[in-house]
Amino acid sequence: MTLQQQRAALAFDQLGAVRGRPEEDRLHYAGMAQKLPVLIRSAGLCQALHFVRSRQDRPVLGLLLDHLAAQLRRTDPAIADGAALCERARRVDLAHYLWMTREALACAEWYARLSQSELGVERGAGER
Repeated sequence: MTLQQQRAALAFDQLGAVRGRPEEDRLHYAGMAQKLPVLIRSAGLCQALHFVRSRQDRPVLGLLLDHLAAQLRRTDPAIADGAALCERARRVDLAHYLWMTREALACAEWYARLSQSELGVERGAGER
């Protein structure tokens, strides 16, 4: 199985936890999942992660961070959950930060795509 297949398979499985949630939660999860790749590219990984984390009024967004953390945990066991992912992004050296950014971006693209196809949420539908 290729790395892209592994990313896609894990993201698909994780979306199962979102499918059964109320529509409002699905909309917020999908909306942020679709924004996340752009946020990472424009603001950088650390700021993008903390932006998502700051949206504490939507607990389902913490689930998105936990899902992304599980993706990065494949090669960095120090990333236990979304909070640990934010911590690692703040504290690692530059080479590791660049790797984390590339990996998070590759994974975030899967969440963005699958939120449309599997959750049925079109781009922009989850915005306030």
